[in-house]
Amino acid sequence: MTKVKVELVDVYCRDTEDVTGADDFYLVGGLVGGQTTKAILTTPFKINDKQRKSFKPDQAVLFEGEIPQGQSVKGGLKAYDEDFGKDWSKYGQTVEQISTAISGAIATTGSQGAIAGTILSAATAVGGIFANLHKDDLLGTTELDISSTGPSREERTWIMSKKEGSNWSTWDYTLTYRISRS
Repeated sequence: MTKVKVELVDVYCRDTEDVTGADDFYLVGGLVGGQTTKAILTTPFKINDKQRKSFKPDQAVLFEGEIPQGQSVKGGLKAYDEDFGKDWSKYGQTVEQISTAISGAIATTGSQGAIAGTILSAATAVGGIFANLHKDDLLGTTELDISSTGPSREERTWIMSKKEGSNWSTWDYTLTYRISRS
């Protein structure tokens, strides 16, 4: 067994989605590996052009668990700019709903049979805070498949950007996360 920990380092904004100022950046998703299911939900924080921000310490750990050799941690993340206000007082309840949805999605296949996209879809399909998720600006989606084997410590980046398109809105973000194995 290998202990695998995945944690957020920071996010750097080169260009916000909102042309009038700061974005309200947050993440939704889930990760599954071994016997561990971890719902991911960060509360929004304001970030503007040329700013680097860290996540709240209690929301920075995306996953921590024992993974059998040859297996991996699977799931994914979606990044949003909040445009439609939510009742963040229900944060804890929503995290529980995300965990339940992910567990239901992998019940028939097991954690190694589930694909990252299935886990991510289940994580973002819950009600509660996300009843109006489609009204927020989706900045990016990434699927993760993190092997239990690899370097003891590595950092990876996820770049989400839109520089051209049919509308006037563009953005450019780099999120850094760290993987530790022991």
